[in-house]
Amino acid sequence: MATTSTSDIGQLVTERLGRLGEIALLVGAIVLLGGIFTATSPVFFSIGNFVNIIRQTAIVIVLGLGMTYVIISAEIDVSIGGVMALSAVSAGLVINAVGPFAGAVVGLLVGLGFGLANGLVTIRFGIPSFIVTIGTLGIARGAAFIVSQQRPIIVRNAAFESVFGGTVGPVPVLILWALGLAIVAGIALWRTRFGRHVYATGDSEQAARYSGINTDRVKIMTLALAGLAAGIAGLLFIGRLGAARADMASGIELAVIAAVIIGGTSLFGGRGSVIGTILGALLISVIDNGLTLLGFGSSWQQLIRGVVIIAAVALRDRDEEGSFL
Repeated sequence: MATTSTSDIGQLVTERLGRLGEIALLVGAIVLLGGIFTATSPVFFSIGNFVNIIRQTAIVIVLGLGMTYVIISAEIDVSIGGVMALSAVSAGLVINAVGPFAGAVVGLLVGLGFGLANGLVTIRFGIPSFIVTIGTLGIARGAAFIVSQQRPIIVRNAAFESVFGGTVGPVPVLILWALGLAIVAGIALWRTRFGRHVYATGDSEQAARYSGINTDRVKIMTLALAGLAAGIAGLLFIGRLGAARADMASGIELAVIAAVIIGGTSLFGGRGSVIGTILGALLISVIDNGLTLLGFGSSWQQLIRGVVIIAAVALRDRDEEGSFL
C-alpha cells in the first residue's frame, strides 16, 4: 500500500511539473514574440494596442472555455462559430423588438439549445461529434442568414451595451466577462465532481463507466456548455461592435481549437486546463496582431498559426513519450 501511494504521489508531481513546464513555455513564447514585434513595430508596445489584443483574445477565451471541456471529454465541436452568429442575430432582433433582457435570454437559449442538440445527437445516434457539429455549423450559419435576411442587425440599447460592451473605469467589460467566466470554469474543472468526471471520461471512457460515471451525460453536458459559451460570446460580440451579422466570426472555431490545443489540451481527451487555453488564445492574438502591424494579411496569419499548432502538438507528443521536459 505504501509503495502504491508513493508511486501515485510521484506521478502527480511529474504531471504537475509537466503542466508548469508547458505554461512556462507558453509564457516564454508570448514574451519572445512580444519582444520581436516591439522591435519591428513601435506601435505594438503601447497601452492601446495591449487593450486591443486583450479584447480580441476575450471572445476566443470565452469560446475556448467551453471547447476545453469538450476536448478534455474526448469530443470536439466545430459548430461554435455558426452558433455564435445565430445567437447574436437572434438576440439582436429580440433586443430591438422587445428589450435587452429578453434578447440576452434568447441568445443564451439559442446557444444552449444547439449545444444540447449536438450532445444528444452525438450520444443517442452514435455519430462522431466532429460530423454532427459540421452539420450544425451549416445549419446555424444558414439559419443566421435567413433570420437576419442577410443584413446586419444594428443594436442601439444603452442598458445592453453597459452590461456587455461598456467599461468599468478604464477596463472593458468584455475583459471582465472573460476573466470571470475563466475563474468559474477553472474552479468547476479542478474542484468539482463534474470536473473530475470530465477528466475521467476523456482519459478512459470505459474505465469511467466501470467506476459508475454516466459518461453519456458528461459528454452531453460538455457539448451543451460549448453551445452556452457560444451564446455568451454572441452577446459580447454585439456589446463590442453594436451589431450582429450572419457572417460574423467566420472561421473562429479554428482559432479556438488552435488555442485549446496550443494551451496543452490533448485531442485524445483526459488532459487540459483553463489557464493553458487562456495562454494559447493570447499567443494566437499576439501573433495575429503583430503580423497585422507588420503589414501581413490574413493568409500569412493562417499559415503561421498552422505552423504553431503543428509544433505545439509535436512537442507535446515528445513530452508524453518522455523525451521532452
